[in-house]
Amino acid sequence: MMKINRISIDVFAETNPAFCSLIIFSFCKGYYNETKEGVPFPLVILLLPIILSNDLSKSFEGTNVKTGFFRWIENNPVILLEFSDRVNESTEFLKPAIEYGLYKKIYQINELGYLTPIQNSIKNNKKFEFDHLFKYAERLGSWIGQVNSTKTIYNHLGIQI
Repeated sequence: MMKINRISIDVFAETNPAFCSLIIFSFCKGYYNETKEGVPFPLVILLLPIILSNDLSKSFEGTNVKTGFFRWIENNPVILLEFSDRVNESTEFLKPAIEYGLYKKIYQINELGYLTPIQNSIKNNKKFEFDHLFKYAERLGSWIGQVNSTKTIYNHLGIQI
């Protein structure tokens, strides 16, 4: 059986720890703006397989912060197909990205063990080819922050804890 490659074409650029740390920062920023709390690590692991997969990243087109997590899933049931496999395939990129972000003081781990963005740690004066990925990551962080329940998010993505 042939395995489907879900990672985008420019795998070296998009799995670079610095780049992934900026995606994580954007996600944490969106989550923090909704909850004023850091992101629990079980939610952080969901981010990269969604944002770095070209097919899932396209599901953000035509959405905004008000769309919400549940409507996004309802409008894009393809997200649920083999999602746990996507998560497993992306874990090798997650640890270096988190370590890089912590080392560069892009985000920090708070007293509860949650990932919290360090405000003003990123100076975004330039436009980049990947700006839409940062925007989508922040939007996903906002949606998940609105739900504010790891168990509910996992259940709706078909992942059992």
